[in-house]
Amino acid sequence: MAQQLIQNVVDIMDNAHSQQQQLTESMSSLSEAKQQVKFSAEQSKKCLKEHFKWLEEKALENLRSRLNELLSEVDVVTATALTPLMDCEEMLNSSISAAARIMEEGKKILGNNPNDHIEDLVKFKDNPDTRQLHSVPEIPCLADVPYLSVDNFHPDLEKKLHKLFENEGRVLERAPAQISEIEERPGSLLITWAEVDDEVEAGEFCLQYCYGRVQSNEDKNITFHTAYTGPNTFCTIRHLKTNTPYSFRVCSRPEGEEKWSIWSVPRTAHTTIPHYQWNNTTEGYSTSNEDKTATRLSEGTTRVLYSSDNSYRCGFPITFRVLDAGEKTPFDGIGLSANDEDTETLQRSNSIFVATSGSVFVDGQEMKTKLPMLTRGSAATIETEDLGNGKVRVSIEVEGKAVTFDWKVDQKADVGRLMGLGMGPASTSVCLYFGMRFSHEDWKVGVE
Repeated sequence: MAQQLIQNVVDIMDNAHSQQQQLTESMSSLSEAKQQVKFSAEQSKKCLKEHFKWLEEKALENLRSRLNELLSEVDVVTATALTPLMDCEEMLNSSISAAARIMEEGKKILGNNPNDHIEDLVKFKDNPDTRQLHSVPEIPCLADVPYLSVDNFHPDLEKKLHKLFENEGRVLERAPAQISEIEERPGSLLITWAEVDDEVEAGEFCLQYCYGRVQSNEDKNITFHTAYTGPNTFCTIRHLKTNTPYSFRVCSRPEGEEKWSIWSVPRTAHTTIPHYQWNNTTEGYSTSNEDKTATRLSEGTTRVLYSSDNSYRCGFPITFRVLDAGEKTPFDGIGLSANDEDTETLQRSNSIFVATSGSVFVDGQEMKTKLPMLTRGSAATIETEDLGNGKVRVSIEVEGKAVTFDWKVDQKADVGRLMGLGMGPASTSVCLYFGMRFSHEDWKVGVE
C-alpha cells in the first residue's frame, strides 16, 4: 500500500516537472511575442515620424517654391509696367526743366530794354525749347496701367488637404501574407504561406530568404534573396546547409498591381536532414557537387550506384536530373530500393526502377504505362506516401506524364525516424535507398 502511494507521489512529481518545463517554454514564447509587439510598435512609430517629417519638409519646400515663383512673377509684371511710365516721367521732367529755362530767359529779355535788343527777341523765338512748348507727352489713363492683385486661392484647399492627409498612411496589425508552416526536406525546406487579410485577394506572392536569424525587416545589414515569385502558396528552398539557420519572409500584391505589400514577420528555420548524396566509393562512378551529382566513367564494371545510405524517407519528393546522357542499354535507369545488396541491377524485387526507355518496373515486373524516355535535360520526380503496414503509394512523373501505384515494401526494410521542426511529435517513415545504373560513360545524374 505504502509503495503504491510512494509511486503515485513519484508519478505526480514527474507530471509536475513535465508541466513546469512546458510552462517555462510557453513563458519563453510569450515573452518573445510581447517583445515582437513592443519592438514592431517602436519601429512603426519611428517610421511614421520619419515619413511625416519628410512630408512636412516636402510640403514646405513646395510652398516656398510656389511663393518664390509668384513673387518673381509680380516682379516681372512690375518691371514691365513701370518701364514706359519711367520713360514718360523722364520726358516730363525734361520738358518741365525746358519750360523753366524759357521762362527765366524770357524774364531776362523783357527786363533788359527788349526794344533795343531785337536780335535777342528773334533768337528767343527760334529757340528749340520754345518750339516744344505746345508738345505735352500723353499720359496713360489708370485703366490702362496694371493694378496687380492675386487670386485663385482655393477656398476649399484646407478641406482637400485634410482629406488628403487623413488617408496618408495606415497602421497594420500584420502583413496580408504570413508564413504558416516550414517543413524539413533533405537539404532543403518547404515553405508554406497563407493570406490573412480577407479584404485583399492576392494574385502574386514573393518569397525571400537569407542566411542567419533575422528578427526585423528593418535590419539594413541583412541581404535577402528572392527565391520565388508567382501565384503558388508554397516553395521548396533547396541546396541548404544542414543545421544552419535561414530566415524567410513573404509579401503579396493583388493581380494587376505593381506595388507589393509589406513583408511578413521573418521566420527562422533549419533542416537537420542532409541533402541526398551518392556513394562516393563505388567503382565506375565519380561524384561531385558535394556528392549530389554522379557521372558514369569509362572504366569499371557495370554496377548499381546507390545513395550513401538509406536517406530517402517516404513522404518527401526526390528528383533525378539527367545532366548529360550517353549510350542507352535496356537495364539502365534510376530508381528506389529497400536495400543496397544487389549491385547488378535495380530491375528486381523490393525496387522501383525507371529505365531510360521510359519503362517502369515494380519488383522486377514491367508496368503497362510507359513514361517518356530519359535523355539529357530530363527530370524524373518520385513522390511517395506511407500508407502503413509496409505499403507505399508511389507517383513517378517525367516531362509532365505521371504514373501512380501502390507498392508493398519488404517488412525487413529499415524504418527511420523523421523529426519535424520541433512543432510536433516524431513520425515513423520507411527509409529507402535511391540508385542509378548505367553501362556506358557520359551519363551524369544529379539528385535533389
